[in-house]
Amino acid sequence: MHLLELCAKHSVEQYRLGVAQTLLQLNASCFGGQLISSGIHATSDPSGRSLSSDEIQLVRRAEQDDVVATQYSPKQTIIAFRPDPSPTNSYIYLVTVPLTQGNFFTRNLRVLSPIIIAGFLSVFVAIYVVGPLARLSTAAERFGAGDLKTRITSSLATRKDELGDLARTFNGMAERVESLVTRYKNFLAHASHEIGSPLTRLNIALALARRKGGCDLEQEHERIWQEAHRLNSLVQEMLLLARLESGNELNKEPSVFDVGSVVEEAHQNAVFESQQLQKNTTITAMDRFSIRGYPDLLLRAVDNVLRNGLRFAQNQVSVEVSCLLVGTIRMGLITIRDDGPGIPPGEETSIFEPFVTLPSNQSDAGDGGSGLGLAIARQAVIANGGRISAYRSSEGGLRIEIELPVEG
Repeated sequence: MHLLELCAKHSVEQYRLGVAQTLLQLNASCFGGQLISSGIHATSDPSGRSLSSDEIQLVRRAEQDDVVATQYSPKQTIIAFRPDPSPTNSYIYLVTVPLTQGNFFTRNLRVLSPIIIAGFLSVFVAIYVVGPLARLSTAAERFGAGDLKTRITSSLATRKDELGDLARTFNGMAERVESLVTRYKNFLAHASHEIGSPLTRLNIALALARRKGGCDLEQEHERIWQEAHRLNSLVQEMLLLARLESGNELNKEPSVFDVGSVVEEAHQNAVFESQQLQKNTTITAMDRFSIRGYPDLLLRAVDNVLRNGLRFAQNQVSVEVSCLLVGTIRMGLITIRDDGPGIPPGEETSIFEPFVTLPSNQSDAGDGGSGLGLAIARQAVIANGGRISAYRSSEGGLRIEIELPVEG
């Protein structure tokens, strides 16, 4: 604005000296400004060019209100003002300033264009690539956690690119794995059921043979009875595991029950067995909480874990029942520890698989173990909405934790 004031004063001086107005238009720094006589409400400038309606209004505003009148547009700015505020000055200086610099966006378009392009590319990559990859990763995690019915949604599986091929390959793999596992479970259930009937007939025949054989074959009969009993227990455990995995064991409505009562009952069962083995089973802590589920299945799970601990413990098995606050969720925790040899690194998950047994230095540790106890315990805990985990204790031995969602 200071430059325009100098231009206006210079124009007045030149006009009074009689210099042609057209010479002023050659001065680029003054943007071709013109002196307009204010007394006659001129509608044209000294060169004869007709003023536009906007220019006429600005001139009259500057004349009447004695202010700097301006009007802005995207391409230019029109300014009208008195060069000299004295009453004897009868001129209005009118100048049109083009916006040759443009606005901020236009001036910086060349600089901003790589950033804008990179932003659009990032959004495209996030929508077209990263999002589907995240969905594939989530599906793989769910499938790996045991949800064999997990599939990739049709919108991703119908794509014609590599991600679509990957989704279809995943779905095909999931269907084959689910089919194999289902066939395995069905085979296990049917085989156990078919073995059960011959075992029943074998026990009946053994009872008749013992009655007719007398004392001469008592030792042989006793051996046959022991093997038949172990085989019958194995078949019953296989049937239970098959029913748990298929969900057929959960044929009644869940109920709310006290976990402490279930643990105390399992502890009493373990005390009876530990006395025969000259070992100790103790409850070191007991927090009371309730869950909604199946108390008979939880009892079976705790029984199996305690029995496994007694098999491998040197002297002591301890049970701790606690209630924890994880964030805003209350969780119940049953911790069972033994002072045995523990488990090798990397076997923390495999011990819950069917027919997996670990070697022990104890001579009696391998007796009576079918490799199904912890597998049944895991399925029983899952049926109660919980999770079971195994850890090698820092003090030696094995630590098994059963997490359960607290009711209420």
